[in-house]
Order: sequence, then structure tokens, then C-alpha cells
Amino acid sequence: MRRRHTKAQIAAAARAWDEATLSNDYLFNRVMQQKPALLPTLQRLVPELAIKKLVHITTQHSFKATYDSRGFRLDIFAEDQNGRRLDLEMQVVNHHDLLKRAACYQVMMIDEQLEEGDFYQRLRPVYVIFITMFDPFGGHHQVDHHRLCSEHADQQRLPSLVNYLFLNTIPPALRRLCAFIRDGTVDPSDPLILKLEQVQRKAKQNKKWRREAMRYNLAAQDAKWAELQAEEKGIERGITKGIDQAMLAMIESLTEQGMPKEQIITTIAKARKLSLLAARQYYNQLMLSK
Repeated sequence: MRRRHTKAQIAAAARAWDEATLSNDYLFNRVMQQKPALLPTLQRLVPELAIKKLVHITTQHSFKATYDSRGFRLDIFAEDQNGRRLDLEMQVVNHHDLLKRAACYQVMMIDEQLEEGDFYQRLRPVYVIFITMFDPFGGHHQVDHHRLCSEHADQQRLPSLVNYLFLNTIPPALRRLCAFIRDGTVDPSDPLILKLEQVQRKAKQNKKWRREAMRYNLAAQDAKWAELQAEEKGIERGITKGIDQAMLAMIESLTEQGMPKEQIITTIAKARKLSLLAARQYYNQLMLSK
């Protein structure tokens, strides 16, 4: 199902990238994958950790317990100088499942630390951090810093192994950070915001990332168009056939634009909240039909 993009649609895709803020998932990942942006951001989000160095950063970090279980992908995964694992997530749409998602993420982040025969003492704390564009729990909760700790004996305080942090609107320093992420508001007196703005500007000037972002935007337009076409033919929104048509249209659009196979699979998995296995099955389905 090929759809020729008009000049207006291509221009709109380019404009969306030029005007994007860090609430844009693709831009968020491209900026935060860089230590000069991620390190000071984490230092502000969790100052009590006194993070001095990040020894490892990955984007779209994947977990999968078994071949047929659901896979999980973290936006930004990092490890600091003390071996603590941190997951930084950008969430624009409220699916009303943040606590459950955070629980799944922390389980996988703990599980991957140990190999057969390892002692539990090797486990390092994990931090799951969500920056949201909405009030995550209702009731105007400004911040929810939830720690799960074991019961301590003889007044001996045990370290927290699992830590959740949900951020929306908060004290001044974090409020400035959230404002920049949400709508690009720059406070010239804040060095972190100025640094993030500089890294963001360079990311937008990266020609490769610009092309990828435009491809993603056009593919999303194609998927939406395919869903509307399915509805016009009497297919209800959300049922399997409609979803399949939209997914295959998105894959075909990315293929025609020259995107490599593995990048297509990763892109549609991210866009449609699928496991890499499910995305690969859609890709193979399209290739077999040709």
C-alpha cells in the first residue's frame, strides 16, 4: 500500500523536527544518549546519589526473559560509578499503567545483574525515573518518590534496592527542567538548561538524525492514513485487521524510503509499543506477501 507524500507533508515532517522539544521521544533519546546532557540531568533528578560519573549509557535497552515472553525496552539506561542502574523514561501519553510498567522494568533490571551461581550480594540498586507530561496519579501529586525497602532488624537500616521516581511539576530546579522538556522554555540563569539547549540544537542539526526523524514522522502519517482507510471500509478501530493494515503500511513506507531492515523493526516496535519479536513478525509478513 504505497502512498506518495506531498511536498506539504514532507515540509510538515521537517517542521515537526525543527520545532520539537525534548518531549519528542526521538529527540529525547538522541539528546540524553550523550553524557554532557544525561549526567547533569540525573544529578539534578536524584541529587542524593551524588553521581560523579556514568560508565555506561545505552538507548532502547532491551530485556526479554524467554523467547515467547513480552520484551521491554528502556528509553535511556545508564550505570554510574557505583554500579547503580538508572532508567530514564519520557512519557507523553497517559496509559494509566506507570506503576505496573515501573515494576516490570525494575524486575528486569535486577534480574539481568545475576548469572547462575552469583550471590545476591552482587545486586546493585536500580532507579526507574519517569518524566511525564501529565499528572501521573491524579489528585495533583507533584512528585512521588517511592522506595521499597526490606524491613530492618535491630534498628539496622538496610539500603533501598528498588527506587521509583515520577516527575511532573515540582520544586523550582526541577520545574525549570520539566518546563524545558515540555515546551522548550529556557531559563537563562540555569546552566543545566543552557547545556541541554546546546546539545538539543546540535542534535537537530545532525543530518542523519533529521532524516530518520522525518522518516518516522512520515511513517506515522502513513499508519494513521491506513487506519482511516480501514475504518472507511467498515473495519472498526482497534481490531486486529485494522491494526495489521496500519502496521504493514508503516513498514512499507519505511522500506521504500530506504531504511535498513533492523532499523525498521526497531522503529515500529517503538512506535507501536511492540516487542522486537512481534515487530519482526510484521516485517516478515510484509516481505512474504510481496
